[in-house]
Amino acid sequence: MGNTQKELLEGYKQWMKIERGNGKITIRNGIAFSRRFLKWLKSNNVDIENIDQETINRYLLYCHQKYARNTLIPITINLRKLCCHFLGKDLKIKVATAKASNRDKTSLTKKEVEAIFDVSKGHPLETAVLKTLYYTGVRESELINLDITDVDFDRLQITIRHGKGDRSRTVNITKSCAVAIQRWLQVRPKPKEGHENALFISRFSRRISVFYLWNLVKKAAANAGITKNVYPHKFRITMITHMAEAGLSPREIQVQSGHRDITTLVGYIQHSPSRIRQSYERVFGDVKSLDRKPDKGEVIVDNEQYKKMAVKKYLMGEIDSDTLHSILTTIEEKKQEKKSTIDPSYV
Repeated sequence: MGNTQKELLEGYKQWMKIERGNGKITIRNGIAFSRRFLKWLKSNNVDIENIDQETINRYLLYCHQKYARNTLIPITINLRKLCCHFLGKDLKIKVATAKASNRDKTSLTKKEVEAIFDVSKGHPLETAVLKTLYYTGVRESELINLDITDVDFDRLQITIRHGKGDRSRTVNITKSCAVAIQRWLQVRPKPKEGHENALFISRFSRRISVFYLWNLVKKAAANAGITKNVYPHKFRITMITHMAEAGLSPREIQVQSGHRDITTLVGYIQHSPSRIRQSYERVFGDVKSLDRKPDKGEVIVDNEQYKKMAVKKYLMGEIDSDTLHSILTTIEEKKQEKKSTIDPSYV
């Protein structure tokens, strides 16, 4: 299957580009998935011409045993595209359905972002990459594929030419981000052939990789003393959340984030409990803090009084023992929380 495989992949590549209008990333992934499929065919002594439903079923069973559920989605999509649409075979290939991700979507605080920036000082490439991640909210692949010409320093904007779905968009950056990129370009080493236009290149003079990006983010977060699970996409979540907390509407944020579906965008906004409390009190002006001093003639019930009231209701048969226990436990937990906030050096 040597020449046949090579010719098939080349033909499939041209077909995806011309007939389907697929972007570079989609084509690259399609070729990679197809190459795995062809390798499996070869190991099982199956010629391309002899692919039938039984072959497909065997391969899908192999994939289900080898790959995670969400990884099967692009694999099955490409398999149907290759076999049914490109090769024109009458086969049934069910595309795998997505499973909700359990990935932590808690955003970083502004202090944590600043701490990450602080530990990267003195490292132009790291600073430029981290600030671009946060201030643009771009995806991993979008950042890696940025070229020098994509940055407009006059307008403080960056053009994403091959975003998700091969869509293009223009995103804003801050002056701080622009300065960080300019400082990086002043010390950027001479790139190797084929990487001349890359905005961010590694010490190997090549465009940075996904591995480099993840390693950089993990190292910076650890050095900043952040215990949260920090990964490149966390900066995208953080930018979206901070823009929402500043009062921007989902439609305004959508222009920057590039989300096609606004409901997906809303799912990224992770307000902190304290932020929600502040917003709640801003809406309901009559909500008063329990820590304030009482107005003249007003009685504030403390924890001990709540305990006595709960016990009295239990003795009168108004609540059962489980409810009483729950109330007393909650009061004690609140007391412990308050004690733990006291600076031990002040006691």
